[in-house]
Amino acid sequence: RCFISELPHMQGSFVDKLLDLMPRLVTSKPSEVVKILQTTLRQSTFLHLPLPEQLHRATANIIEPTGESDNPLRFTSGLVVALDVDATLEHVQDPQGTVKVQVLYPDGQAQLIHPKPADFRNPGPGRHRLITQVYLSHTAWTEPCQIEVRLLLAYNSNRSKASAKIPKPTWSESLEALPQSENGIEGTIPFSKPVKVYIMPKPARR
Repeated sequence: RCFISELPHMQGSFVDKLLDLMPRLVTSKPSEVVKILQTTLRQSTFLHLPLPEQLHRATANIIEPTGESDNPLRFTSGLVVALDVDATLEHVQDPQGTVKVQVLYPDGQAQLIHPKPADFRNPGPGRHRLITQVYLSHTAWTEPCQIEVRLLLAYNSNRSKASAKIPKPTWSESLEALPQSENGIEGTIPFSKPVKVYIMPKPARR
C-alpha cells in the first residue's frame, strides 16, 4: 500500500516480464523454469523504492524483571503471586489493544495477559511505558524452575477493518476469547526478548 504510487513505473521490471513468461513456465520442467527465471532476473532492472518518512520500527524492552536474580519467587502451590512487569514501547500504534504479556512455564503451558488500559503511560511522542502486574499460579515441583516472560504484539493484515471491528479486550481475557480472523485478529508475534524468572511453588500445608 505504501508503494502504490510506484506501481505504474514497474513496466519492464521482473514482475512485468514474469507475467509474460507465465504460459511458458507452466509447461516447462523445473530445471527449465530455473534457467528462465535466472536469465530474466539478470536482464531485469530493480526499482529503488524509498521508505516513507512516517514509517518507524516498533520495539519493546522489558526493564523489570531483569532476569538476573537467582532467588526463586516462592509462593504456595495452587495460589497466585504477583510479578511486577515494567517495559518501554517505541512506535507502537494502539498499545492498549495490541500489546500482550506472555508467560511460558517449564511444562510448556503458556499464559497470555491483557494489561489494563490504565497500565499504559505516554511519556512522549511515539513512546509508551507499560507498568503492570502479572499473576502467576502453578502446581508444585521439586526444585526452582525458570519461567519466561515476554511481550507479544497482536497483528492484522488489514488495520482499517481491525480498528473498526475489534472491540477493546478487557485485561482479564485470554487471547483465545478474542474475535478470530473474521473480525480482524490473526495472531501475535514475539515483540521483546524473553526474560527468565525463577519461581518455586511450595506444596500447600494440610
